[in-house]
Amino acid sequence: MTEPRKQDPRYRDGTVILHTLDAGEVTVPEPAWCRGHDDDHIGYLADITHNGPAIQADTVTGRYGRLIVMQARITQAPHAQVQPEPLPLLAIRVDVDATVATEDGRNIARALHSAATRIDRALNEVAHLRGERR
Repeated sequence: MTEPRKQDPRYRDGTVILHTLDAGEVTVPEPAWCRGHDDDHIGYLADITHNGPAIQADTVTGRYGRLIVMQARITQAPHAQVQPEPLPLLAIRVDVDATVATEDGRNIARALHSAATRIDRALNEVAHLRGERR
């Protein structure tokens, strides 16, 4: 089996040139919030996804150490075939699986509160990018 080849993106003013397996070299709009495609592998046109920087909320517990309770990022897959994303969305993952005493529980509660605030701020940015009024 052949190892997937890494992208060699070429960035221009507001666009990026990427290689695809099905459409060859394509030039697509590159949102200013996208973190880039330098770590991507060459795939199909439908697989091109723009991702913003990670947004996280975490805490430290005595029992489990550092826990990441939420991860999110702005994302857009404008060429997807099954579920195209012509406008940016917010991908959110919230995950806490812990059995805790009081102090660790309060640390997790504070992290979840922080997560909610960060999600709300990120959603304001998504609404702005989508041209929505709040």
